[in-house]
Amino acid sequence: MNAAPVFDRVYGGLKQLLRSGAILPGTRLDPARYAEQLAASITPVRDALHRLAGEHMVVATNDGFQAPSPTEPDLRDLYDWHYQLLLLALRTSHRIEADFLPHPPIEAHLADIAEQLFGAIANAAPNLELRRAIVALGDRLHAARRAETLVLSGLAEELSELIEADLRTLRTLLGRYHRRRIAVAAEILRSLYRTAN
Repeated sequence: MNAAPVFDRVYGGLKQLLRSGAILPGTRLDPARYAEQLAASITPVRDALHRLAGEHMVVATNDGFQAPSPTEPDLRDLYDWHYQLLLLALRTSHRIEADFLPHPPIEAHLADIAEQLFGAIANAAPNLELRRAIVALGDRLHAARRAETLVLSGLAEELSELIEADLRTLRTLLGRYHRRRIAVAAEILRSLYRTAN
């Protein structure tokens, strides 16, 4: 039997739990618990946790793993780094293909729509490492993006404006988007720590 499909399923399941905010920050990640929850043995769960630690999605400690416990400065840095990476992608890309822009179903979560938009910006960049960095950082920010909906208003309109913007306007709007979140990072964190979606 090939172990790769089991690992991929476990890794994807754990990553989705972290991205969705279903695991609260600071939660100890017991491999036995997640092995049972994901119908797998402990070995692929440990392997997936090690990989997620390498991606900064979890923290490896002396006694195991835990979900990251970001501080307000940490979250501000993540938002700022995300903005800088997107600007670099826009500066090196010629245009964003309309086919890559999100056309989400009505029931899509705003965090998923933002992820599609930022993925389209990443895909327009010719540098593969830059594209990977934007996607990886998006994974780390996804739970915070879900918590943003509890703190910020007008998010659907903000995303629509970003999606419809030309490249020059997009740079300005992305700055506003990220500054807005940096300004309320403490409130976003409080929502993130209180809520398991």
